[in-house]
Amino acid sequence: MTIPLMKSREEIEDISITAQKERDIESKLFSIENEWRQREFKFASFKNRGELLLRGQETSEILAAIDDSNLILAALASNRYNIFFKNQIQKYIADLAISAEILTKWMQVQNLWIYLEAVFVGGDIAKQMPQEARRFANVDKTWIKLVSKAKENPNVLSCCTSDETLLPLLNNMLEQLELCQKSLAGYLEAKRGVFPRFYFLSDPVMLEILGQASDPSKIQPYLSSFTEAVKYVEFHAKETDRILSMTTRDDEKIPFYKDILAKGQVEEWLNDFLRTHQKTIHQCIRRSVEKMTYEDFDLNQFLEQEIAQLCLLVIQILWTKRSEKALQEAIINRNIMNETHKYFLDILNQFINKTTLDLTKYQRLKYETLITIHLHQRDIFQELYITGIRSDLDFDWTKQCRFYFRDDEDVLLVKITDVTFIYDNEALGCPERLVITPLTDRCYISIAQALAMSYGASPAGPAGTGKTETTKDMARTLGKYCIVQNCSDQFDYRGLGKTFKGLAISGCWGCFDEFNRINLPVLSVAAQQIHCLLQAKRERRKEFIFTDSDKVILNDTFAIIITMNPGYAGRQELPENLKINFRSVAMMVPDRQIIMRVKLASGGFLDNINLAQKFFVLYKCCEDQLSKQVHYDYGLRNITAVLRTLGSVKRVRTKDPEDTIVMRVLRDMNMSKLIDEDEQLFLSLLEDLFPGIKLDKEKYDDLQKAIKKKVDEEGLINYNDWNLKIIQLYETQRVRHGIMILGPSGAGKTKACQVLMGALTNLGTHTRDYRMNPKSITASQMFGILDVATNDWTDGIFSTLWRRTLKAYEISTKSGIQESWWIILDGPVDAIWIENLNSVLDDNKLLTLANGDRIPMAPNVKLIFEVHNIDNASPATVSRCGMIFMSSTVLPWRPICQAWINKQIKPIGSYIFEILEKHFDELYKLLITKCLPKMKVYECNYIKQIIDLLDGLLNKDIEYTKVYLERLTIFSLMWSMGALLELNDRTKLEQYFINRGDCDIPKNIIQGDSLFDYLVNDDGQWEHWSTRVELWEYPKNEKIEFASILVPNIDNVRITYLVNILSKQEKAVLLIGEPGTAKTVIITSYLKHYDSEQHLTRIINFSSITTSNFIQKTIENFVDKRVANTFGPSFGRKMTIFIDDINMPIINSWGDQEANEILRQLIEQKGFYSLIKPGDFLSIIDLQFLAAMCHPGGGRNDISERLKRHFFILNCTLPSNNAVDHIFSSIAKYFCNERNFSNDIINIVEKSISATRILWQTIKGKFLPTPAKFHYIFNLRDLSRIWEGILQIDSEQCQNDIEQYLQLWKHECTRVLADRLILNTEKEWFRKEQCKIAKQTFGDIYKIPIQEEAEVYYANFLREELEVTDEMGDDIDLADLVPKVYEPISSWDTLRTKLLTSMTKMNEEIRGSNMDLVFFKDAMIHLLRISRVINMPKGHLLLVGVGGSGKQSLTKLASYIAGSATILNDMRATE
Repeated sequence: MTIPLMKSREEIEDISITAQKERDIESKLFSIENEWRQREFKFASFKNRGELLLRGQETSEILAAIDDSNLILAALASNRYNIFFKNQIQKYIADLAISAEILTKWMQVQNLWIYLEAVFVGGDIAKQMPQEARRFANVDKTWIKLVSKAKENPNVLSCCTSDETLLPLLNNMLEQLELCQKSLAGYLEAKRGVFPRFYFLSDPVMLEILGQASDPSKIQPYLSSFTEAVKYVEFHAKETDRILSMTTRDDEKIPFYKDILAKGQVEEWLNDFLRTHQKTIHQCIRRSVEKMTYEDFDLNQFLEQEIAQLCLLVIQILWTKRSEKALQEAIINRNIMNETHKYFLDILNQFINKTTLDLTKYQRLKYETLITIHLHQRDIFQELYITGIRSDLDFDWTKQCRFYFRDDEDVLLVKITDVTFIYDNEALGCPERLVITPLTDRCYISIAQALAMSYGASPAGPAGTGKTETTKDMARTLGKYCIVQNCSDQFDYRGLGKTFKGLAISGCWGCFDEFNRINLPVLSVAAQQIHCLLQAKRERRKEFIFTDSDKVILNDTFAIIITMNPGYAGRQELPENLKINFRSVAMMVPDRQIIMRVKLASGGFLDNINLAQKFFVLYKCCEDQLSKQVHYDYGLRNITAVLRTLGSVKRVRTKDPEDTIVMRVLRDMNMSKLIDEDEQLFLSLLEDLFPGIKLDKEKYDDLQKAIKKKVDEEGLINYNDWNLKIIQLYETQRVRHGIMILGPSGAGKTKACQVLMGALTNLGTHTRDYRMNPKSITASQMFGILDVATNDWTDGIFSTLWRRTLKAYEISTKSGIQESWWIILDGPVDAIWIENLNSVLDDNKLLTLANGDRIPMAPNVKLIFEVHNIDNASPATVSRCGMIFMSSTVLPWRPICQAWINKQIKPIGSYIFEILEKHFDELYKLLITKCLPKMKVYECNYIKQIIDLLDGLLNKDIEYTKVYLERLTIFSLMWSMGALLELNDRTKLEQYFINRGDCDIPKNIIQGDSLFDYLVNDDGQWEHWSTRVELWEYPKNEKIEFASILVPNIDNVRITYLVNILSKQEKAVLLIGEPGTAKTVIITSYLKHYDSEQHLTRIINFSSITTSNFIQKTIENFVDKRVANTFGPSFGRKMTIFIDDINMPIINSWGDQEANEILRQLIEQKGFYSLIKPGDFLSIIDLQFLAAMCHPGGGRNDISERLKRHFFILNCTLPSNNAVDHIFSSIAKYFCNERNFSNDIINIVEKSISATRILWQTIKGKFLPTPAKFHYIFNLRDLSRIWEGILQIDSEQCQNDIEQYLQLWKHECTRVLADRLILNTEKEWFRKEQCKIAKQTFGDIYKIPIQEEAEVYYANFLREELEVTDEMGDDIDLADLVPKVYEPISSWDTLRTKLLTSMTKMNEEIRGSNMDLVFFKDAMIHLLRISRVINMPKGHLLLVGVGGSGKQSLTKLASYIAGSATILNDMRATE
């Protein structure tokens, strides 16, 4: 004690500060060392070869942890107190750097090894590439050794740093694998060069084909991938490498003119197959033309016997020949035109008569196609005859599509205007052909002219005008193979370049649908690629150099045709250098009446002209007179669907009149999509067009029985309107493969699907579903992603499910099981992801992926979209889908309630229903007309909340009286119908029950209370909530934060009671309310009552950056594997997850919250799809959700209606004045007694509670937020902050002086409430209002002046540091040496001196800090304000002011004084 320490004070302070800083460095190094001691590799199995892979997710986490540790180490390395630890820090930095490099390289090697392993281990490719196979075998052995070593030493740092040869080894392996990949890419390119149609296949599909070269029969599943219509080929029974014939997808068997030997290289014999199949078709055509010259040629007999392709060509050649002859001889023979016209008409009538006979599906399709083509031909000739054309050189004739077989050249020519095409002889099968209208003719002419001038063609126009179909139909007319690619923003220039190159070499046509959906940079490169191709064609080169420097042999019969919907969402404007390569073709609305007439005729309708006119007029009236709804479509695709149905119904109802059939089909196929208001008008229009016809309803007796059985099994009510929607869904899915079920939440969409699937299964068609939410994942997770580095394709969830349905179809076909699959996309629609399905939804029925895969749709698959609305869908999507609109009137509250009543004991259920029948409708009407719920929900939500409450309140062990039941039902009505109302609106509900007079409600309700202040106790009596409010006592043995104090009052006690009732049933609850209404505190307090041995609790805070990926990973971390793909909380426990600020995730440009979509999927489907193994559904069980959010509106987001439906929603109202006073009185009394304040002070504190509240309410009502004053938001938290500030003071500082306390009260009120005010006039108003309220409350005691100059400021950093003594011990924190006493400042000079000292210390201690501030009065006041908030627990501060006003500098200094570190985040916009 006698040592003169004060003489060496500065040196001792330096030593102590150094020691403290060194201790901090040591503890951080220890935590890093501890973390990396525990970090180990996690391995995953690969095929049947054991654990050979590092787990991707865990490895990503390791790399993230390395980054985190590097940040800490970088800070320590720049710390001037690190001398003692410098070597250790540098070693860790070096070790982590090498580990990060090794892990990154390891994952690259792993990805490439996985890709190449499938190629070189087994299979035929390894035999064809022996050198690369040996190279890969060496790498494979090294890889196994490497993984084995890692298993022996699984610690990350130890494994990566113990062997210096590891990084060079990985580099060498990567180099060898890249050589293998390069050779493989060259190998595939060489194969594509030999068989160009391989360019239209993805690498994995190609590798599968090449890998099975030793067995030619394995090619069968892939034939449809590179031919137009070949389904399979027939191999010789004994010589299994000899191909005898081919069969088209319409089961037309065509023997080859010579056998094909499937020997040697796959690509070579496939080339032989392609040439042979085309030559076979050509020989068939030549033979057919020869038959036409025979005298005994019977056209009808020929059409009966031959394949559809030949029949069509013969009709077209015959028409061309007879028409041209008539035109040439018209001048000589006046009757020849009339005779030829009658001849064509007779042929047409013969075809139509054929359709009335009992034909097979193929024969009917053949004759319908013949009618479609020949009716157009007849119309053309009729027009020539009527207009008096008498020459075959007239443009009206030459503009037509004409067919000539040249015997001398042995070639079939197709001429359009002056352009001649050679028929390409591709086997086409019997596809449904397009009805040719004047628009189609113009499109043919424009495309033909474009191709003749070596340009591409670009049909552009609205959805449903036949752009893609016309292109495909023209290709079929010319016998060409046409590749259809549905373009999306996932396409890259390499994939497009590959397709372009394939077109140029093979001479095929490419139709790129929605080409302007591709991203602009890719379009720019595509322009160069297309220009390169077309330039070579113009210059008539045999070969040319493509943009990738490859030499390409040119087949100049290729065509590139792009189709577009200009101006739709998600579309680009084409670059000018791309536009100049294409001839534009304007595709506007075609003449629908012609299409209707042709299709009706081909369906066997004799009165086709009259019926087509009625059909056309009805749809025109619908477009003009019905309301404008996004989902209404009366375009070409809808018309086509109706026409197809008309044909099938005509064959079934052979005895019905034609107009009755048309009226019935028009009604049934349009009623499903109409909203309630339009139904009657549509029926009136229909009756006006078909007068005197009374339609009966289709019975579907067997289906109705199956539906009733399934409805009973599900415990539902077979409500008529809802049942009608199920029937409409059944009818729609029979004729459309893409169906949209849309309508508000709670209309029964999901159940309708489930019931119909169950009913169809009962009827013998096993109907299953894959249900997924496309908005809960990204586009790449949905469809797949192409790895830029390795060119490796990873399938997405949807594409995986799509492939699975194809495999399931193959299995069910072989086994003879009738099976159907529905892929249900249950999520909001936007114009991006759904447009990727355009080629699936139209007649192509192809899923086209960015890697070039073109996966057909299995015939037993339906694609169903279950959506709330389709406001974001483009007309292109709407026109492709059948629509089922389910309005809220389809399923009103009674059937929902009745389904629940049926599960109750009969007398109880009946009486509850009787009470609800009496009150529900009137209360709901009152709600929507005179009240303002804080959140919009539908009628079904209210009845569900009533049911949920009654479920929790009813007890099977109690015998209920009618009075008891009535009270429980009224209680449930109040807390479901009134759950979303504020206090003033709840009074209206209460008044309803009082005014009725026949309700058993509490008697003699005292003034200030309401019906909502009572509950029904276990004895069936009304009991006031106040009896359940416990007295609050501060926990003696624990220290709690002020912000987490929950003083029991009526509001939080009843909310907790309701949450408990619902949670016991595992129902989800959502609390909404203004900020500061204790939503979070109520739930977190409630969660504490769970026993962690039985029930776990977790909290997730949502923010604007919360993503669906984050939520999925978080939930996956919360659960453990139970069995197979089923997961749940550890050790079989249950878990409640509380989601705070559930409405915070950002709403994207389409109006969706993607983060909440995965949450909805998790609640509805009890799981989500794995992101690691796409297509695997992970079931998550034993989870329950509680959530909280602020009221929507005023800039705050709402959540989707479909998510709300799963929550019981309760509005937390602001507490009444009495309740607010009770809360703060309880807290203040405790603190005052605990700190030994005098009774005088306690009395003043009691008075100041109401004064504070009145002041807060006054300023809240006076100053409302505006765009310029967005921060003028006052809520209950402000009151808490005022009292938290006041209660910082001890009796010593207050000295039991009333004036001292009032100064503090004034100071805290001013800091919390007035510091956010901008204008001096507003501050002046506040000071006067505060003084007025204080004088009214405190009387003459309040003598504090109003003037700003007289204001007293408080701070907690004015005391000097304590001296260190031996009694303090070694573990004393130096920060504790500065006593934090909240006290008034004695003078500004003293404060200035203190601040200058602190600033000097900060400059010395913090490297790079060179602060030099002048402390004038305003600056010191600002610093005191900042310091006050920073020193409070959970003290957050928003500083609003112009630049240069000292916000940053003063915050840094205040933070230093408070002993806190400062981190600067620059939040300025980067765009």
